[in-house]
Amino acid sequence: MRREIQKWKEHLYDGQPRWVDGTTQFASLIRKHLRSDMRLLDLGAGAGKPGAVNFSGEAGLVVGVDPDWAISGNRQVDWQVLGAAESLPFQAESFALVFADWVVEHLTNPALVAFEVCRVLKPGGFFVFLTGNLLHYSYTIAACTPHWFHRLVANPVRGLACDGGDPHPTYYRMNTRQTVRRVLIQAGFFEEELLTVETEPSYLMFSVPSFLLGVAYERLVNRLPLLSGWRACLFGCFRKG
Repeated sequence: MRREIQKWKEHLYDGQPRWVDGTTQFASLIRKHLRSDMRLLDLGAGAGKPGAVNFSGEAGLVVGVDPDWAISGNRQVDWQVLGAAESLPFQAESFALVFADWVVEHLTNPALVAFEVCRVLKPGGFFVFLTGNLLHYSYTIAACTPHWFHRLVANPVRGLACDGGDPHPTYYRMNTRQTVRRVLIQAGFFEEELLTVETEPSYLMFSVPSFLLGVAYERLVNRLPLLSGWRACLFGCFRKG
């Protein structure tokens, strides 16, 4: 069954020259503002993972910060720092760009984190993030079910859980366009880009019917601008004033 689903994915997505996966889109958004002399902060970098955004060698310095000791094994950053997003262990105006790859949904106090990110950014610096859109059906379900259930379902049927079996709880407290704008503007940011994107429904790859249903949804919401608010991912780029 898994091989059959993979064939469908390759036919509908991987084999299409115009299709770009979400990770590549996120990296491209960061690279629009990237310069070779920049100091970057990877917020919630964790242990690093294959296929994740990686700017080592493209920037002057890439620092990773995470509250988990797993950060010590991250080889995709130049420096590994143990620390919490709510109290970043860096001086003011230390970085030209801060990015967060699937981190925002885990924040218990996004307003405090937004002020901290603004503090460590240089004037004119950028905060770029990728997270889930709470108005999308998968994240609505995730927000209404306990974390133990996400992990339980993700183990036997990898991909079904909306958070992919992430070991860290999710709170979705800055996961709509409205809350993103409110929180970040109050912290001192100006909006550069805030996009909703529906990527390939990999979380539905536990059966052919579920995957094809997800494909139909993806085609519909990406084709009709009126349905853009129900796309799965939020891509944000905000500039410090």
